[in-house]
Order: sequence, then C-alpha cells, then structure tokens
Amino acid sequence: MRRVALLAVAAVALAGCGGGGSKSTSSAASTTVARPDPVAAMQELIAKSPALAGTIKVLFNTGDWAVVQSSRGDTAHAVVFRNANGKWVADRSERVRVAILGPQPGSVAPRLAQVAIGVTSKLPFVDSGLWVDGTELFEKGGGSATRGTIYGAPGKPLAPGTHVAVGYARNIVSGTAVAWVFQTK
Repeated sequence: MRRVALLAVAAVALAGCGGGGSKSTSSAASTTVARPDPVAAMQELIAKSPALAGTIKVLFNTGDWAVVQSSRGDTAHAVVFRNANGKWVADRSERVRVAILGPQPGSVAPRLAQVAIGVTSKLPFVDSGLWVDGTELFEKGGGSATRGTIYGAPGKPLAPGTHVAVGYARNIVSGTAVAWVFQTK
C-alpha cells in the first residue's frame, strides 16, 4: 500500500514538471490510514467500565496483540487487546488463567522483589510477560506448554513506595493480563 501511494505522488510530481513556459501547479491530497490505537481502545473500555479508569500505559504492542495497563493510586488493571480486522478488541474471555504468586497485592515486598505468576491454558502458550512500573522484567519460567510459572525481578532495587506489577500470558487465540499494586520500604 505504501508503494502505491509513493507511485501516485511521483506521478503527480512528474506531471507538474513538463516543459514550456507556462506555470503549472498541482496539489496532491495525501490520505493516511489511521493505525489502530490500543490506548483509544482502553479509553473506550473505561467509558463502559469506569472502575478501570486511571493513567493508561501501553506495555506491549506487536500490532496484533497489546497489553494495556491503567492505574490510579492503589488500584491497577491490565487488559489484553487483539487486533481484529483493524480494530482493537479486549480479550475478556479468561480462557488463559493468570494467578498472582507474588508479591501479593497490597503487600510490602523487598526492594528487589521477585514477581511471579502462575499460568494455565487448554492451548499451548505462545507469549508471556511481566512488568513492574512499566518496565519489562527479564523473565524465566518453568512448567509445561499449558501450565507454568513465570517469574522475574527488576534489574535494580525499586525505590521505596507504591509499585504496579503486570503479568500476561496468551495462547494462539486468547490472552489474559492481571495488574496489582504492592509496596516497598
């Protein structure tokens, strides 16, 4: 599609470059197809479910799948979106189960907290991730193709205060993300 647009612009430019003494002007209208935006999709979801409201962050976006976090104070939410024919659709199916293993929501954790989730699915996993305060952790894991544990720790100690963790896993057709808040001292 990009090549077709470039060829059309080149053709208009060449048409305006003819010889002769008369001045010729031409204008080409450029149309840009808007790319789907997971932030806008999260805002639409928040409009329907105001409890999800907060500061929105896109943690992960491949163009086909996205993980979006919304957090406010001691509350956090995360949603997996998939791009279905150019529209971001929230995956609320819970076909992939993600359980928080640690730190527990609302707990006080060491500044170099190990973050962990347990994941289960009827179909094999194809992707997973962990984030703390919007930064992806170096994850490790173990288990089988349909059941496992994903864990990681920040690269450096966290500052004292409130932190948001997000865990995510998906199979080929659906995904789930969970978000939670913990403290460090």
